Amino acid sequence: MGVESELDHQVFHDALKRGDVAAISRQLIDHQFLLIHLADEADSSEETEILGALTAQFEDRDYLVAFSSQERASEFVEKRSDLFADESEVGGFWVDGRTMLDYLDDELGLLMNPDGLGHQRLSPKWITKILNELNLE
Repeated sequence: MGVESELDHQVFHDALKRGDVAAISRQLIDHQFLLIHLADEADSSEETEILGALTAQFEDRDYLVAFSSQERASEFVEKRSDLFADESEVGGFWVDGRTMLDYLDDELGLLMNPDGLGHQRLSPKWITKILNELNLE
C-alpha cells in the first residue's frame, strides 16, 4: 500500500449501497488519505506546528474532508480557490485510514473527494458503525 494507491471508488460505492460495514471498513483501513492542512496562526510557534485538517458542514453536521489521491486534492483546491487565500500555500499531509478514523468520533462524518470523482459522504452515524466494526470507539 503506497501513498499513491487509489481507492477503488466503485467497490467502495457498491459496499455503501449494500450497507456492508465490514467491506467499507477494510477499504478505509487499507488506504492512505490526503488531508488539507490548515495552520492555526494563533496557535503556531517556532517549536511546534499544530496540524489542523479541513472540515466542512453539510445539513448542520461537521465532516472531515479527505482525498483518496493527490490528484483529487489538487482538483478540489483549483475548483474551490475561493476557500483559500493563496493556492500556492495550501498544504496537505498523508494519513493512513486507521489514523484518520481514530480522529473521527460520533459527531464528525467523512467527506471524501468533494466536488470530484469518487465523492462520498459518510454521516457520523456511518462513522460510528465503522468504528464499532474496527473496535476503535
